Amino acid sequence: MQAWMTPWLLIAICSIGAAFAFLMRSSLSRMKTVALSTTVTSLLAVIASSALNESLPGMPFLWLLPLAAFLSLLGQPVHQENRIAWLMTLVLLGIGLGILTAQEPVRQVLLVALLGALGALLYRHHVSRHQSSMMPDVWRGLGAFLVGMVSAVLTLVLPFPGSAVATLVACATLLPLFPLHGGFIAVLTGLPGNLPAFLILLLPALGFHTLVLVLPNLTATMLRTAMLLALTGACYASLRALIQSQPLPRLGYAGLSFLSLLWWYVADTGAAPQSAAVYLSAVSLSMSGLLLAWYSIRARYGDIDLRAVGGLAYPMPRFSTLLALLGLAALGMPPFGVFSGFIGLLLNPAFSPSGSFIIVMIIWLSASWYVMDLVQELVFGPQRSDMRYEDLRRTEFVSLLTLILLLLILGIAPSPFFQPDGLMPPVTAATKSVTWNP
Repeated sequence: MQAWMTPWLLIAICSIGAAFAFLMRSSLSRMKTVALSTTVTSLLAVIASSALNESLPGMPFLWLLPLAAFLSLLGQPVHQENRIAWLMTLVLLGIGLGILTAQEPVRQVLLVALLGALGALLYRHHVSRHQSSMMPDVWRGLGAFLVGMVSAVLTLVLPFPGSAVATLVACATLLPLFPLHGGFIAVLTGLPGNLPAFLILLLPALGFHTLVLVLPNLTATMLRTAMLLALTGACYASLRALIQSQPLPRLGYAGLSFLSLLWWYVADTGAAPQSAAVYLSAVSLSMSGLLLAWYSIRARYGDIDLRAVGGLAYPMPRFSTLLALLGLAALGMPPFGVFSGFIGLLLNPAFSPSGSFIIVMIIWLSASWYVMDLVQELVFGPQRSDMRYEDLRRTEFVSLLTLILLLLILGIAPSPFFQPDGLMPPVTAATKSVTWNP
């Protein structure tokens, strides 16, 4: 198989699966089965493609995205309101795998298609649920996606250094960077079903992949600007998360805070070691697990305030145990992947502590506090006599447990993840672009 065929094969598999799932929409159980089978087929296609093409770009995200799509679908109840989310998961998975494996200019065209699909989905879902005027978060999300689409187009037509700046702006709409984080927050808080739990890995993975490709072309001034924006965004996200009473916005801003720290590291060192991919994958998967856990609460009790439910430790022991483990993984406790990825970044020879590192540690501690505060409010506290408690169903339990196992695997990953040979050289001037293939 030639390399140019891989993205089209992956897109075709997901598109055909979405078409079959749409034809099965009258039977929700069959529709979900088709969606799950399509994600498994896409994973098998990735394995086959990587065996035939050793230089296949986008690893390890090519493996993780089908797994994340499968697990996010697996834990969802069979309900009519989830149909559009199942279909769009397959469509977005295909486009995402295409972006990871395609070359220019196809990659930019697929990126425009992805951002356009997300904007249309966000607008449609908001209009269908709220007939009144658009919410500010939705407007900011649509604006961020529009900026990303324009930047992707400008990447193809502008000469250097304008093309590098345009690519960097497009990256900032996917791997969220202040002030272009609106789309990331909007899809996590405003889309239905399993989509937030899947997109919290898909968007940062695509943004990081694109960032690594353009990194050798970035000047010191561009990197310095990105570092300052990353620190500003991390502080802003921490403050916004502290005042949220709803779990979805709190988790969204927590994810923004953790991912802003990755922007800070890459911009400060001018390098993207393989441990950065471990860190990003672990942060996204842990947040995905927390989103799926909260969705299981919403499926039982509706979209309620955090203060309206609590004391789940005894009536829902399986849920409480897995939620506590996901919270520990998200805040960076060993032996989970967030801890290993972050330590790998700090031990890399390209990193040297500076004054900004003190700010980073304060942000990390504050992010850890409000993530565990969310877990504590759900697990502990007084039980309500008027509430019917129901522990996790089998598919929900398997989905969350598998996510925790993935986080453990990332945490005990072999040493090559942290070796300097995976390090991209520090960037002080524009150099020739290279392809990232960890």
